[in-house]
Parts: sequence; structure tokens; C-alpha cells
Amino acid sequence: MCQVNKICCSCSQDVLYRDICVETLLKASKVQQTLSQSTHLARTVRSFDSSFNGADMAMPMALQNMTSLRILKLRARFHMDIFDGCTFKLDSFNCARFAGHDDSIKKFLSSQPSLKTLTLHYAHTVSSPLEATCLPNLTRIHASFHWLPYLIPGRPLNEVIVIQPKVTRIGHSIDLSFFALSTTPIQKLTIDYYYLHPTPTHLLASFLPSLTHFTLTILSRYTVLKDEGVCGLFPYILIIGYLSNMA
Repeated sequence: MCQVNKICCSCSQDVLYRDICVETLLKASKVQQTLSQSTHLARTVRSFDSSFNGADMAMPMALQNMTSLRILKLRARFHMDIFDGCTFKLDSFNCARFAGHDDSIKKFLSSQPSLKTLTLHYAHTVSSPLEATCLPNLTRIHASFHWLPYLIPGRPLNEVIVIQPKVTRIGHSIDLSFFALSTTPIQKLTIDYYYLHPTPTHLLASFLPSLTHFTLTILSRYTVLKDEGVCGLFPYILIIGYLSNMA
């Protein structure tokens, strides 16, 4: 289509480059080279999903050229400096692993006020809170538990998905009060049993009074839930899921 004539070329490029997903190293290298060298093509990209993003030197320039980017998924380890000079404003950001201090990711998140969905798979240690003005429109997060006390308070969260922990034992209650600090009631929650036991379940219900969708993940070696557990404390729940992840 691009080779038929100028009109077909212009129309087809807007569609061909709108949503890009690269899953092999060879394709990633070629795509990044193209987007780094052809600014007019990079400007048409709205969604970019790559499993290989840190090895190619063309990646920073490609990201800078994708000024209309709205959805970004980086599923391999990368350095935060690849975002230097980028002007796009994302609606959704999915990050696997990043290299650098947590201040670098916080700086990037502060530059994305339109972000609504955030996925942080990497259980990175957080040392200080985010700025109060950071991520004012965030409604959905999928992240390590360590991030939640910094992402939930003061933001209009509707859905929270907690990444399953690698450890399986805990001997004390975990403070879950930050769930109540969202500016809008959290309605959907996916969380592992590890974070609820042995916290009194009536406290969880008080933190999440508007919960309508609840998914509890349980490793097969966990203690079986008692009858007076979380199941009976949310009368308005529409879905309760038990997912067995065999270790």
C-alpha cells in the first residue's frame, strides 16, 4: 500500500505504525532504527510494546520522536535515561525492570500527569514518597506491594492489582490503612493472601467499603482460609476469585 502512490502511502502509514509490538531482537532493532531516523513515521505511533528495549542505541531517539505516544510497554530491563528529551504524555505505562535509583522513575512519573494506568512489575525499593502533584489522574495500578503506600494516597484509584510475593510466610499484621487514602473508593482489588494474613479482616473491610470485585490469589501451601475470613465481610462483592498457583 505504501508503494502504490503518495495518497495511499500517507493513509496506510498512519495505520501501519499506530500500534507497534516487537517480540524478537531482530525486529526490535529494525523498528527502533526506523523510528529514530523517520520522524514522520514515529509521530504516528500511539502504542509501543517492546520486549527488547535497552540494547539498541537507537531506542532513546526513537522514543523522543514518538511525540504522540499514549501507551508504552517496556518488558525488558532498561536504563531510565532513555526517556531524556521525551515529550510524549502517556495514558498507560507498563514497566518491567529499570536500572537506576528510584528518584529516576519518580522523576519520569512526575512528567506524566495524564497517566491513568501504571504497571510496575519490578519490586523496586521505594525510599521516599511521590510528590503530591504527581499522577493526579491515576485510576489503575498493577504493582509490587512496596509501591502501594506511595501510589494510592491522594489519587483517584479505582482498581489495584498487587503483584504476588515470592515469600510465603508472615508473622505479623501488615498496615493496609493506605487503601482508604485514595480520593475515590477502590472498587476492584486483586491481592495475595500473604498480605492479608494475619491482619484482622474487619479492618480490611473498613479500608475498602466500596469494593465490588475481589480476587484473592493463594499459593497451594498457604493455610486454608477460615470461615470468618474475608469472604463474609464484603456484601456487595460481585466476583470473588480463588486462583491456585502451584509452587
